Amino acid sequence: GLHGMGVRERRVAIAELVEERPELPDQLRSERQRAEVERVALASGEYQSTKGDPDLYKYFCQRYRRLVRPEGAIGVVLPRAALVAKGSEGFREWLYTETTARRIDTLINRRRWAFDTHPQFGIALVAAVRTVPPIEHSVVVAGIADSAEAWDAQASSPGVPVNVSSLGDGWLTPRLRSRKEADLLAKLRTGTRFPLGPGGQWKCFPVAELHETNDKKLWRDKKRGRPLWKGESFDQYDPHGAASRPCPASAQLWKKVRKPRPGQDSVLADSTKRSERQQAVAAELDRARVAFRDVTNATNSRTVVGCLVPPKLFLTNTAPYLAFLDGDEIAQAACLGVMNSLPFDLQARRYAEIHMNFFILEALKVPDLDDEGFSMVAAAAARLSAVDNRFAPFAAAVGVEHGRLPTSERHRLRAEIDARVARAWQLTDADLETMFMDFTYDAVPSGYRAQVIDRLRELG
Repeated sequence: GLHGMGVRERRVAIAELVEERPELPDQLRSERQRAEVERVALASGEYQSTKGDPDLYKYFCQRYRRLVRPEGAIGVVLPRAALVAKGSEGFREWLYTETTARRIDTLINRRRWAFDTHPQFGIALVAAVRTVPPIEHSVVVAGIADSAEAWDAQASSPGVPVNVSSLGDGWLTPRLRSRKEADLLAKLRTGTRFPLGPGGQWKCFPVAELHETNDKKLWRDKKRGRPLWKGESFDQYDPHGAASRPCPASAQLWKKVRKPRPGQDSVLADSTKRSERQQAVAAELDRARVAFRDVTNATNSRTVVGCLVPPKLFLTNTAPYLAFLDGDEIAQAACLGVMNSLPFDLQARRYAEIHMNFFILEALKVPDLDDEGFSMVAAAAARLSAVDNRFAPFAAAVGVEHGRLPTSERHRLRAEIDARVARAWQLTDADLETMFMDFTYDAVPSGYRAQVIDRLRELG
């Protein structure tokens, strides 16, 4: 209830809350002391620090290797993030190379049917034996149960065997419900890593510009400045600007925006100089940029939500953007088109939890589009993005018109992109049917599904 209030209003609201609940200040002090004791204990003990937030499950994951004797078994309940987060990469390497992982089940805790935790968080049930796995070992993956009835069926199912050697960099573990889904994912995991673009036609890395909480003092209660957008300020090809706030372009803010060490954890960090990445950030600041929503979910209508946002605005960490080291506006458009395509989204849905974090995004693959496919995807995505005069320079650079389009033409252009991307991944009609099963008819209407299938057949 404090969000959006001025400083004085917040102080009054807090004072009223304390008057109503006088025990809260002591509880807050006690919780802070407990958290500090825990932080010091973890930092000084046998545990190693990890990437990202110091979530307690990460330390439990480190503890297993000390507790489990050779040939002993483990059966644990973990946040599904343990199977995809950067900070748990060491645990996954141990799980798949030093133990024989037997089965991994995924649950969705909808309406808290399984555990009294946040219903958005996926849950993983992991069973393994501490023996070195045989060559070409497969772990059984099953999911996604979202009710007690669904769990009864899932628990008695054989699951989907996944070859551990196919998990690739980071040992990212997908959600899978069927053999058909596994075969489709295998196709979508071919090609080039996302930051490198198909055939090296772009090089980009993600950037979080300003932090919604830590940098709030730079725009709190301000009445003038550049627009500050967050993830809810846009949808796919729809830069509507909802929830925009004014943010003054102060010297302190520009220092943060220009990023002294951009992309230092990116896939490109080892092959590029810091000065090159700084120049890439600087080049993005006054042009239209490719942004995407950080907050997402594998069960949303779309998991990847990318948009070309207009120039001369600022972005919070809930709306990271892509800085391009190598790639003009045509590459920007092609990249956005692939990101917003249904096949790419299906791939992302197999891994994403509640954030489209940089580690997962950079681990995703893009198909090896031929020159014609690349050009057509870029042109279609550019035309969809250039909705008004704010994007006139971008549209001119790509060679398309700008302005609003009728709904039928927007659907045609989007179907062109989906079909071109599907063709580059050599998907069949049957693959598309499997893909469509992951989306509701509200998200992907039946008429649009038929349009994509027809266009794929025309492309041959």
